[in-house]
Amino acid sequence: MDLCRVCLGPEPCKDILSDPQKPKTDSKSFAEIFMFCFDIKVDEDSKISTKICIKCYNKVKSYYSFKCQAVESDAYLKLLQEGNSIKNEVFLRDDNDIKSEQSSLTNDMQELDVTVKDEPKDDDLYKNEDDSRGYDTDDVLLSVIKNIKYEFNQDGGKEEQAVKKKKKRKGFTEANSNAVRQICEECGKAVKDLKAHSYLHMPESCRKRFKCKTCDKVFSSHSSRSKHNKIKHLGLKKQCELCNKTVTNLQQHILVVHNRSSLPFCCVSCGRRFISKSTLDLHMTTHTKDRPYPCTECDKKFSTNQRMLLHRRQVHDKEKSHLCQLCSKSFFKKYHLQVHLRSHSKEKPYSCPECGKCFSTTTTLNSHREIHKEEKAFNCTLCDMSFKKRNYLNAHMISHTKEKRHPCQYCGVKFGRSDHRKRHEYTAHEKNFIST
Repeated sequence: MDLCRVCLGPEPCKDILSDPQKPKTDSKSFAEIFMFCFDIKVDEDSKISTKICIKCYNKVKSYYSFKCQAVESDAYLKLLQEGNSIKNEVFLRDDNDIKSEQSSLTNDMQELDVTVKDEPKDDDLYKNEDDSRGYDTDDVLLSVIKNIKYEFNQDGGKEEQAVKKKKKRKGFTEANSNAVRQICEECGKAVKDLKAHSYLHMPESCRKRFKCKTCDKVFSSHSSRSKHNKIKHLGLKKQCELCNKTVTNLQQHILVVHNRSSLPFCCVSCGRRFISKSTLDLHMTTHTKDRPYPCTECDKKFSTNQRMLLHRRQVHDKEKSHLCQLCSKSFFKKYHLQVHLRSHSKEKPYSCPECGKCFSTTTTLNSHREIHKEEKAFNCTLCDMSFKKRNYLNAHMISHTKEKRHPCQYCGVKFGRSDHRKRHEYTAHEKNFIST
């Protein structure tokens, strides 16, 4: 009977009697944990299944931590209650009790005064002793007692708060240390929340999705849907005064775009700075030749899994979710759609500071600015010529290779450069057709 002992699901992969991931801070085996949580004893010679699935395994571990926390909290509260009861009996008396004790003490003193009034020396001694205390009336003495009791309660309260804070910090640290030691068996990563991480290994059809209430987009969590709703539908964006760009996080935008030199993490290879260590680690993959993530559809390899998935969506899946409302042309990225819309509006927002020529994208602007440099950094390996731009060098190399890979769409004549083919198509075929 190969079923999960808890949910009766098929193909369980965890054995209750084996304990490959015993935590260092806990000496109990998983079978003992199972007995502690559910009062169910699993024997080695049992004919019933002794295995559970990974989902139930994670739930048992989570419930075990929760129950241990409840037991520890209960023991701590009982200990605290015993200490408070002793303290209340000694110090936290009612004010009426204090007044009654004070009145009885005063009566005793008066009786003593009547008894020894014939002895002046003792009476003077008593008066001097009473005056040395400095308490003129019972109310003054009572106020002094109240102050003493208040100071004691205040100090005791601070000690209790310190104990509670220490207890809370200790529990928080233990929870974090246990979370860091959790190892995912699917990918081998050390994660803080194994339950949330195991959700990523489930098939997409089994994952819970959250649909936007305004549009048709779906998300994997409530937080991502809420963020989408604030940005896309509520328009909660701020405008940067330096570049007039509307962004969702103005402080991060100013830091990353306009004040990059103050970022804390620096790349030792190229000197670029980054806002977090994760972005720096992602950037460091560009300086290595390791490509551990191959595409299953073609022979290309990538440095990160995200880039490989992006390649599959764009090249093989032909995903184009951004549609132009003017010409019905679709694009993979929203940025590509924004650049395409400038072809309809003839907008060119980026100008060259040297010559004033305007361009529609920063990529074309940066490529254009290379012609203003005096240095010719791109040298031909077959002759002595050098060029300011790489595409100029690529066009020149055709003169050495004699490669012609740009055929005319009308007559089939091939050309080495695409601009030569375009010129031929206009002069030989399109010009006469337009004139007629």
